[in-house]
Amino acid sequence: MVTMEAVSAAPSHAGALPQPLRRAHAGRWLGGVCRGMADRWSTPVAQLRALFVVATLFAGLGLLAYAACWLVLPTDADDDSPSLLRGVASVALLVAALAGLATIAAVTATATLFGFGWAIAVALAAFLLGALLLLPTISPAWVLPPLIAAALPAVVVAASGVRVLPQAGLLTERPADVAAIPADGYRAGLGDLFVDLRQLRAAPGATIPLKLQTGFGRTVVALPRDRCFDVEVRYAAGVGGWESVRSLAESVRLRSPVRALPLVVLFGEQQPGGSGSWSREAARPRAPTLRIDYSTVGGDLWVRDYPPGVGPLADPWWFDDRGGDPCARAARRSATTERRRVPARRGRR
Repeated sequence: MVTMEAVSAAPSHAGALPQPLRRAHAGRWLGGVCRGMADRWSTPVAQLRALFVVATLFAGLGLLAYAACWLVLPTDADDDSPSLLRGVASVALLVAALAGLATIAAVTATATLFGFGWAIAVALAAFLLGALLLLPTISPAWVLPPLIAAALPAVVVAASGVRVLPQAGLLTERPADVAAIPADGYRAGLGDLFVDLRQLRAAPGATIPLKLQTGFGRTVVALPRDRCFDVEVRYAAGVGGWESVRSLAESVRLRSPVRALPLVVLFGEQQPGGSGSWSREAARPRAPTLRIDYSTVGGDLWVRDYPPGVGPLADPWWFDDRGGDPCARAARRSATTERRRVPARRGRR
């Protein structure tokens, strides 16, 4: 015969909850996060500590996750409130994980854009090797999200073929003659590029090839005011999909700090942007021909002749409203795209 006391003493698992995750007070090194996880899931604590250390090397993901756990998880000496603690801990860990994955994606994409894709490939190979070694003790769910977040943006940037020189600040080039101009031209990254040709020596009828590859900084090519040049410009602005990104930002009315297309201003004539060609034939016969081949990810371009009293970098929008240009007075201009005349001194920089 079963008594009421026996029924009340029998264990009931109907409303039992899993043991909540807590920080361990005994055996901890720092905050007890790894020791608490090891006790909760019966995992070797050394492997968990090594996982946090390795994850910290990837844009600080391990440090962010550890700090989040330290803030929201109670110690094993605190009062038990499992439902609330599990909810708060899950939300905090999810936010920390998403922030870490976004950071990883941004770091790998940026590193690949600046030509360090090989380093990303080596890091991913080391991470994958470590994950395979620890695979019997860790779930693939801990491996796949950071691996995908790191590899996918790097592959997309690498496939686009866009590379930006890791350069900041002003890069100034003043070639004295045509032979001083490198065959592969000049490159710039995040900073500005100033190509000063006002002292360039060129023979009559000579052709001067000038290749310019830039990232996101502005480029100013200054020609002399007292010597005539035929100028041919072929430009490709917004290469590598950056044009589409900026156009999309404007189409959804985001407050983007960049315009939909970079500026291309050639002797005071603003081009519509994108890709095109432009030429200017000087009035004087047998003038040297400057042939510019310009490509950029998101930078602006100014090309014109500047008088001695004007600083091309300080005032690239300078415009001769008096019509005193001896080379362009009878010049013939042609372009493959429609142009808009730039008003005198807009005051832009």
